[in-house]
Amino acid sequence: MKKLAVLMLALLLAALPLLACGDADDPNAVFVDPNAVHGGEYGDLYFEADGVRFGIYDEAEPVLAALPAYRATFTGETCAFDSEDVYYYYSGYQIMANAIDGVLRITAITVADDTVKTPQGLYIGMSETDAAAAFPKLLENDWNLIDGSALLSVTMKDGVIASIVYTPSSMEN
Repeated sequence: MKKLAVLMLALLLAALPLLACGDADDPNAVFVDPNAVHGGEYGDLYFEADGVRFGIYDEAEPVLAALPAYRATFTGETCAFDSEDVYYYYSGYQIMANAIDGVLRITAITVADDTVKTPQGLYIGMSETDAAAAFPKLLENDWNLIDGSALLSVTMKDGVIASIVYTPSSMEN
């Protein structure tokens, strides 16, 4: 069941660029400002895996080198950056990276299943009550919290955490 859920999530993530891309001439289109990119400015909204702490806009190469080997990778088109999205799949989480000003940077971190707990104490399947107790500041901000360059978005379904995603906090240029 977990493998099917991970596969479905991977397919959804692969299709997102196709679903999310807007017309470049559209005044409502959302793009990331590469001038606002600074690794390490994610406050308390970092992620940690295998003793490696990292977050949004950190340089990807040192992080990937410090982590165990990823299980798979996928490269797809993007509309938020001038480079392709590169996904690195690990057991329980994924990292997405993009080349920004010639540097491969982490632009999203997604918790994929219930085998991983965030440093903030959250995990897939955690009850809304327990999540609110573990991270009250997140509940106070309607399950979307910005700290520095990072946005932590938690989606609830039927009273439990269904998704946990770290992305850039500012998407407008």
